[in-house]
Amino acid sequence: MDANRLEWERLVNAAVRIKQLAPWEWMQEDEVFGIRHPESGEIGFVSVMGSLGQHLAVAVYLGPRALAEFLDLHQAPPDVLNEYPEYLLEIPQLQASFEDRADLENWDRQLLRNLNRKFRGRKAWPRFQSFRPGFMPWQLEPEEVRFLTLVLEQLEDVAPRLHKNQGLLIGKEPGTFLLRSCRKEAGSTGGWEDRYENLPSPEHPPVPVRWDPGDVKRLKRAAATREVIELDLFMFPGPIGGKGQRPQAGYILLAVHASSNLVFGVETLFINESLEQMLGLVPGVILSKLADPGLRPKEIHVQSSRLVGVLEAAFVGLSTKIVLKPSLKKLRAAKREMLAHFAKGPLY
Repeated sequence: MDANRLEWERLVNAAVRIKQLAPWEWMQEDEVFGIRHPESGEIGFVSVMGSLGQHLAVAVYLGPRALAEFLDLHQAPPDVLNEYPEYLLEIPQLQASFEDRADLENWDRQLLRNLNRKFRGRKAWPRFQSFRPGFMPWQLEPEEVRFLTLVLEQLEDVAPRLHKNQGLLIGKEPGTFLLRSCRKEAGSTGGWEDRYENLPSPEHPPVPVRWDPGDVKRLKRAAATREVIELDLFMFPGPIGGKGQRPQAGYILLAVHASSNLVFGVETLFINESLEQMLGLVPGVILSKLADPGLRPKEIHVQSSRLVGVLEAAFVGLSTKIVLKPSLKKLRAAKREMLAHFAKGPLY
């Protein structure tokens, strides 16, 4: 255990109390309040899941951008998350959930054994995870243990009051929300108090798109065709990396030649710096694959809106239209076949 025993015990005890409290019986996922980290000042946004009785969990989304991404995903059509479950994994968050014992990771079981804690029944076993873009969910680091503990303890305070007062989370001033903050008293932290503050604006860094101008020149010399390429970017369904390390997530860039149903190109990408940095690589990869055979398509069809903006700038001089389609049947068929192949063995 990375954190000390007392810190883990405090977290597990808080999780047990939340399970007994069962705030998901009256709280919805989008009923969110904030908690300001006493040391860093970072704001986490607390969401309770489980109103439908499926996934019982408490998540804290780390920062205004993470909250915005969660709310956007919450309002998206259900088929979006079904097709791209990685969108949830890409939101920086800490999560305490309640699972069947068979669904725990080895480190979860080892933690509970070390603490001499046993649970019985379905959705009774506490599980703690850290989510970061570019990685699969992983065990908590010491600072994350402490912050998630504070989150659960503050939920114990807020949830019963919200049950009695449905207007608790919204301030009197427009645009303000409930923020739990630790009072400063003579150089130390005192008790917690309710504050109502304006929701901070999320920052959305630009995508640094990159490609080889030489590939564009080669394609300009090629004859324009009426061909259509279907393109998608999705997460490889499994961890990549050595044992004992936070497993990395790989992304598959898949291109399908629409008229022949043949796979035109496959490339594996990784989030090394940021999600934006990885997305910025997409135009260069697809331009290179098109330039080699001299294929200048009339249109490139995508079913993910995140690909539209990164591709349009690269293809504007080639008269190739980037078209957003709700569902690409040929590409999805190739994707299903590829995922079934990956399920038989690791990517590396």
